[in-house]
Amino acid sequence: MRYKVLILTLAIIMVSSVALFAQIIVPPIQGPIIDKISIFIPDLTGSTLGTGDRRATEFVQVLRNDLINTGLFDVGGGGGVGLDSFGNINFQAFFNAGGEALVKGEYQSIGDTIKIDVRLFDIAREKALLGRSYEATSGKVREAAHRFAGLVMKQLTGLDGFFTSKIVFVSGANQNRDLYIMDYDGYAIRKLTNHRALLLSPNCSSNGTKIVFNSDKVWDQDLYVLNLVPSVKETRLTRGFRLDQSAEWSPDGSKLAYSSNGDIFVANASGKGAVNITGTRAIEVSPTWSPNGRQIAFVSDRSGSPQVYVMNSDGTNVRKISTGSYNTDPSWSPNIGINRIAYVRVEGSEANIFTVNPDGSDEQRLTWSSGRNENPSWSPDGHYISFSSSRSGAKEIYIMYLNGQNQLQLTRGGGKTFPTWCK
Repeated sequence: MRYKVLILTLAIIMVSSVALFAQIIVPPIQGPIIDKISIFIPDLTGSTLGTGDRRATEFVQVLRNDLINTGLFDVGGGGGVGLDSFGNINFQAFFNAGGEALVKGEYQSIGDTIKIDVRLFDIAREKALLGRSYEATSGKVREAAHRFAGLVMKQLTGLDGFFTSKIVFVSGANQNRDLYIMDYDGYAIRKLTNHRALLLSPNCSSNGTKIVFNSDKVWDQDLYVLNLVPSVKETRLTRGFRLDQSAEWSPDGSKLAYSSNGDIFVANASGKGAVNITGTRAIEVSPTWSPNGRQIAFVSDRSGSPQVYVMNSDGTNVRKISTGSYNTDPSWSPNIGINRIAYVRVEGSEANIFTVNPDGSDEQRLTWSSGRNENPSWSPDGHYISFSSSRSGAKEIYIMYLNGQNQLQLTRGGGKTFPTWCK
């Protein structure tokens, strides 16, 4: 049997690094993103006139799409604006067209691989800010584009890109569900489990190597861990006639918080040493850790209806932070600089996603569409949220910026819920 080897190599092109907009954007938590960066990304110039390479086209398409998906950039192709037939740059033409930044690249087809040299320019100053050279086989071109998009985003906004990250989600219905994984933009979907059971609530560890979830594959709901490296391997963590569910890794990956028979427990990563930190008569579920691991948000009906509460990680100092009649499914941003909690408010047949500060202040509604918008999960950098929505008539996976702007549908076919973002 012959195997196709996928190769991606990288070389750094030394250029003058200039602070373009002095790390211009501190994107708003509330309100629209007004001052988007205008960036032109023309097609790559080929090494042989009159020929093309679909891999060069793919690189540019992925790069453009990544920056558009952030909601922070106005992306133009730049065809015919400021490049002559030899690929020389007319910076004044790009400036007159409203451009602030430019990505220009060349490619060379070398058998099964393609070499891409690409640079980011400050148009006003007519200076290169960064450059990279990639050699990739067909299966690695998307990864190369994702990597360069991350560098562009970091240089122009000061924010880390999330373009090489993955999203794990549940697909299926009723008692026939399994875990799947895909690129953050919905590409390269593949199946991870074969439970064909009531599988729910996956959560990815901060280093992206493990997924914890609950499933009734063996009689009742138990916790399972799926190791993704060096290869996919599944381990059952809990046993016994209990309802174990909605587990989440602590920020350092050393502990798990989860719900068991309506109480919140904290255990070691192996599932051992579990301690009940609530112990009330109420039903308490869906724990989520603060970025520093010192607090846990969770859902409790102790006041009569499901509400979001915050407590210390040992169960002390409990306080309610949500308002309204029915709130559930909290998720705490892993970025301590953001420090917001996303959650779901249920009103009749509709559900929408809100965010709030850990003290309950500054509540903001993010989704307004009809249907059910649920299962919020933050990106590794803490600036974006994945979620499921039935707005199109079937449950699909979406992403949006943390203020609710730029909501994008990633999947098709229905039956897709519980996204969790993996590094």
